[in-house]
Amino acid sequence: MRVVIVGGERAGSSLAERLVKTGHEVSIIEVDEERAYKLTSELDALVVHGNGTNIDVLKDAGVENADALVALTPNDESNLMVCKLAKDLNVPRVVTRVNKSEHAKMFDDVGADVAISSITAAVGLFEKATTGPELYGLLSLGGDKADVVEVTVGEDSEAEGKTVEELNLSELCTIATITRKGGLIPARGGTVLKKNDRVILAGKSEEVSSATRLFRKQ
Repeated sequence: MRVVIVGGERAGSSLAERLVKTGHEVSIIEVDEERAYKLTSELDALVVHGNGTNIDVLKDAGVENADALVALTPNDESNLMVCKLAKDLNVPRVVTRVNKSEHAKMFDDVGADVAISSITAAVGLFEKATTGPELYGLLSLGGDKADVVEVTVGEDSEAEGKTVEELNLSELCTIATITRKGGLIPARGGTVLKKNDRVILAGKSEEVSSATRLFRKQ
C-alpha cells in the first residue's frame, strides 16, 4: 500500500515508522527543513521538504499513485486544504487529524473519509473507562495493538438506520461515543445511527479496521 503522510511531527513520524515496519511504501511531507532532514536519517521512507498544501509538493511525494493520504499537521486549515487537494486528485482514502472538534464538519464537506479528533476520542475513552469495565479490558490486550478511530455514518452505508446492537460488532470493538449535530448521545444497544453521525470506535486494531467498513458510503 502506498501512503502519503503530510506532517512529520511526532504523530506523523510515528505513523510512518509503523507503516514502514508493516511493509507499506511511505512518503512523508514536512515543511520544517531541519525536521525533514532528521526524518531522512531516521525513516526508510521518501521525505519531501515542502508545504503539503502545495499541489506540486504533493505530486513530488507521489500522491497521484497513492492508495491513501493522511493529513497530520497541527493546523486544521492546512489539513483541510490537503484533504481537498487529495480528493481532487482522486486519492482513494483520505484520513485527517482534526485539532479542534468544532471544525469536524468542514472535513466532511471536502470528502475526508476518516476524521480523527483526539480530544473527542479521549473524552469518550475516559467515560467508558470510568463507567464500564469492558473498554478497560479492550485497551489492556496484553501486547495486541489497540486503535481509536472516528468515522462518519455515510449515506446508504450498512450502519445507517441500524441500532448499535444490530451492527453486531466484535467483542473486541466498541463504540465509545456518538456525536450528532454537535452533541453527544448515548451509545446504547438501542441507539439508532443516522447519516452524518460521528462515531468513535475503539478496540483491537484488526476489529476496528473491519468495523469501519460498515460506515462507508455505498
